[in-house]
Order: sequence, then structure tokens, then C-alpha cells
Amino acid sequence: MKKIISVLLSLLMIISITGCVVNEEPEIIEDDAILGKPSSESSSGIPEIIQSSSESSSVSESSGSESSETSSESKTESSSSSSSSKTESSSSSLSSSSSSSSVNSSESSSAISSSESSESSSSEEKPIENTYSPSGETKAVWISYLEYQSILQGKSKSQFTSNIKTMFSKLAEDGFNTVFVHVRSHSDAMYDSDIFPWSVYCTGTEGKDPGFDPLEIMVSEAHSADLKIEAWINPYRIKGSSDTSKISKSSPAYEWLDTGKVIVLDNKIYYNPADEEVIDLIVSGVEEVVRNYDVDGIHFDDYFYPTTAESFDKEYYKEYKNSGGKLDLASWRRQNVNTLIKKVYAAIKAINSSCRFGVSPTGNMDQNYNTHYCDVNTWVTSKGYVDYICPQIYFGFNNKSRPYLDVLSEFGSMITRSDVELIVGLAAYKAGAEDTYAGDNGKKEWINNNDILARQIVAAREENNYSGFALYRYDSLYNPASGVKNAVRAECENLFEIM
Repeated sequence: MKKIISVLLSLLMIISITGCVVNEEPEIIEDDAILGKPSSESSSGIPEIIQSSSESSSVSESSGSESSETSSESKTESSSSSSSSKTESSSSSLSSSSSSSSVNSSESSSAISSSESSESSSSEEKPIENTYSPSGETKAVWISYLEYQSILQGKSKSQFTSNIKTMFSKLAEDGFNTVFVHVRSHSDAMYDSDIFPWSVYCTGTEGKDPGFDPLEIMVSEAHSADLKIEAWINPYRIKGSSDTSKISKSSPAYEWLDTGKVIVLDNKIYYNPADEEVIDLIVSGVEEVVRNYDVDGIHFDDYFYPTTAESFDKEYYKEYKNSGGKLDLASWRRQNVNTLIKKVYAAIKAINSSCRFGVSPTGNMDQNYNTHYCDVNTWVTSKGYVDYICPQIYFGFNNKSRPYLDVLSEFGSMITRSDVELIVGLAAYKAGAEDTYAGDNGKKEWINNNDILARQIVAAREENNYSGFALYRYDSLYNPASGVKNAVRAECENLFEIM
């Protein structure tokens, strides 16, 4: 017996010295997305990968913008001059990485070079802690006018109904409970309106009746799928180009051409936020939706003032000063936006007190306050402005100038009213892609990790006034570009684990 024990001890010493005890090599999985074959998964909890009509769609707009990086991220980061003191390492298990891909091999376990180690990537999977979903948590997805180009434009009533029903069913099955659907992206209507023309995204021609009411169908199908539905509106944007001939003659913008109410700037067309009739128009449009459709909320995007140029509303500000106004230009502009927000809130509650009103500002407070002139702090600390804010925190944990945890804390600590909630807007469109403006440590973060969205939600659940999250956008999750399909699949797998 002593000899046996001696032999065993010797063997253990040899194994320890030579390092023969190793983890079992991960199974090599052939992924349909990598092999270029259609995915047959439909019940695994991972979204079925559907070939998009435009493979660039997943990064073509950031919550209402024609360009995802210029609307929210690139402007946000280029205008931010200070880096936060917090780092990803301070977030304990929330900011530790799990495996960098859903397809592993013995080589992939050691594929992260020393130059990438600073990005906190790790081949060892670490469990995400505190994965409970709070009661009443909003789990939302944005569906933008970009999705309408493939599911609505030029389609019959039955085709659109089938398309939107399929989308809503997928979302409900995967655990989401809310959709933010575009009903007015460019001074238009995805519904039968007495104020705004039919959207170009209904038929391909602005003002042309599609023969059915898309919003009516969406409200019905959403509620049938046990989803809440909020009507998403861009208040001031008219056109993404300067071609005024594209504006329908039935549009209020057409009647106001060549007046100060409509302004052409940098090859785009906007309503003037300083004009009282413009404010009344936007409020009337909101009232029309709330009065005629059983929507659960009204959702505004981050488009407010499009420029800081003094010339934009020069004559209106001059008139204000001549009438005895005391505010400087920036404060006056913020007052104009605040007037709109307060009037919209009051109008909604007068019709349906249970209908929510929320705004989704950019994730950069300096940009909000000094570029878009939206005074988010007033909205979340004063009565009668919003029921929630949904800041677009489209940054990774390692973002150089806007690390996620710092921005999350900034917005969470800003809210002082118990009746104002925080819904965190997250960038599903970045999964598997290079984050160009994130700095050296954050550039590859969305490539080297497949659980960022899940960890961001878990972290957000610890914040004051947190009530949910929203992912931008549907196609980024369910119709991703071919180059990131596998990464999105892995990201979704981790995401659904904590939902």
C-alpha cells in the first residue's frame, strides 16, 4: 500500500511540473452563419438569421439618424474633452469579459495577443452575476423607418400585416415586451393623418395613400403579442436632403417654405424650434396619435436643434431681445425646447393619463445641453416634462472618452423625481463591429466580447430609478450584416440568458 501511495504521489508531482493537467479543448462547432448557409434555428432562443435586403442596414442609423456614427457616437465623442476616472476594472464581475466568440477552437483560446489584453478580453467564460429581471422592467427594441423600407414600402395590407406580426412574434418569444415604432420620422405619417402627409416609406412617394393604416395594424398586432407599443416621433426633422421638391404639397412644411418656420441647413430641412406655430403643429400631431390610436406611449428622439450657428434662428432671437427678453442665445434655445416638451407632456396627459411620454437624448450631456439645447436635467428634476428618459448610451465599457459605467452613473444620479424613470438605450448595432471612435482600448471591444449588452443591462439594473432598456435596432438583432452574423448570434445568446 505504501508503495502504491508513493507511486501515485510521484505521478502527481510529475504532472504538476510538466503542466499536463489542462482544460479540455472546446468543441469545434460549424456555424451555419460562418459557412454561409441559412440558419435553421428557430426555437433555441437565438434569433433566426434572416438575410437582410441591405446588409449595411445594421449600422445605417443611430436611433433616428441617417448616419449612426455622426448622429450620436462620433459627435458625442469628438465633442467630449474629458475622460472619466472610472475604468472597466472597477466594475468587478460586470466588466469582466466572457469568451470572445461563440465558435471556439484550441487555437482561439490563445488567439488574443498581448496588444489586445488591455481591452480586458478573456478566453475564459465568467458568469454574469445578478441576472434577475426586475418586476415591470421595460425590454424594448426600436423599429425605425429603415425597417419599413423592406417590410412596408410597396407592400399590400396582408403582406405588411404578416411581416410585422412575424417581427412582433419574434420579439415576444425572445423576452421583449415593448416596441418603439417610427410613426413620424420626417414630418410625415405612418398612419392616416389629417395633419401630415403619408410617409414616403409607405409607398415610395410622400403623400400617397397605401390603402391601409400601418399604425392601426401595428397597435393591434403588438397588443395581440402582449407587447406595449410606443409611437416614435422625430419632432423637427423634415428631410434628409435639401431638395424641397420632395416635400408633398399636403405637408405643413410645404406651406411654410421660404418662411422662417422651415430652414434648409447643411443639405437637410428642419422646422424652426423657436416658432410658436411649429411648436403647436408638433403638439397637434402628438394629440392626433394619442386620441386616435391605443398607443402606450409617445417617444421622442434626440433630434432637437441641429446646429449651434447663430444664423439659424437669428431673426427670431432678435425679435425676442427687442421685446425685452433677457436670456442669452443658448438659454433661449433651451427654453424653446423645454416649452415643446412641457406642452407635449400636458397634451398627452389631458387625453390619456396612462400614456407615457419619454425622450431619448444622446449619451453625452454636454452635447445635449450645448449643441442640441435640450435641458435633460430640468426634465428629470421638474414636474410635468417626461415620464422617462432613454439616453443613448452607445458606448462600451472600455470607451476612452465615454466609458459605459460612467455615463450610466451620470444619467442615473441625475434623476431626482420618483415619477421619472431611466430606460437605458443600448447599441445592438455595434455587436461584432469595430468601435471606431472608442480609442485604442475600446476599438476592438465589441469584436473580442460577445456579452457586452448583457453585462450593460445587468449593470444598469443596479442604478437608481432604472426601469428598463431599449436596443437599437430590430434589424441589428435579427437581420445583421453578413460579416457580424456569428457575433450577433453569440451576443443574443448571452443577452437572452439575463432577460
